[in-house]
Amino acid sequence: MADCSAPVKTGDFRLVVFVSSPVSYHDPAKMDTPASATTALPAPAPATVVVDKRFCAPEATAFAVAKTITYTGRDFTVTNAGGANVMQVEAAVFALLKKSLLLDAARRPVVTMQDSGYFMNTRWAVFRGNSTSRRNLLFTVVKSSAIQIGRTKIYVFLASNSGEEAPDFVIRGSYYDGACTVSPGNSDATIAQASITRQNTVQLIGFGRNKYTARINPGVDQAFILALTVILDEMH
Repeated sequence: MADCSAPVKTGDFRLVVFVSSPVSYHDPAKMDTPASATTALPAPAPATVVVDKRFCAPEATAFAVAKTITYTGRDFTVTNAGGANVMQVEAAVFALLKKSLLLDAARRPVVTMQDSGYFMNTRWAVFRGNSTSRRNLLFTVVKSSAIQIGRTKIYVFLASNSGEEAPDFVIRGSYYDGACTVSPGNSDATIAQASITRQNTVQLIGFGRNKYTARINPGVDQAFILALTVILDEMH
């Protein structure tokens, strides 16, 4: 057999071929880098669960939150990017305090949102399911000031944060300019977990309704952001 390691003339070039025993790419003893190191994926960001982890999607999502013309004038329909109805918001007709119920696609109660009776709708409480019991409190939404003409700043306190010394989340932006963000209370304002934009559409002569788009980052509780969208409308 010819010596395969000998130089072979190919025109003006010299080609040298070396023959060695094959190396199994699955044998860690013969590899400089373990195979697992080349296939490892970055760990996903931790989920932000406020209402329920079933509302946390691994991908970014967007929902249209449109006010419907009803007797109360405070009902909403929530549709996903494909146009399917995924949630409803129904406002109580007869109630001492303003109250709305967020329902899932099967019309099961997800959260109850209730005005706390403070001046100019400055404070709302959100409870699990169809409840307004203190033991089912999930979070409280508070305006930083009663009148906000230019910039919007609204604080969100989780139920575990009873002292309310520092907010767990902050809604920032300008409601009247149609753009707000939701970010953790201890982070820079640019680190948003969701954005809420508003459009006003005319339905009938002399009547208009608000339509919102909620864009939610992966792992962020969708029901939480949708409830904040409704409360943002109620506060203004």
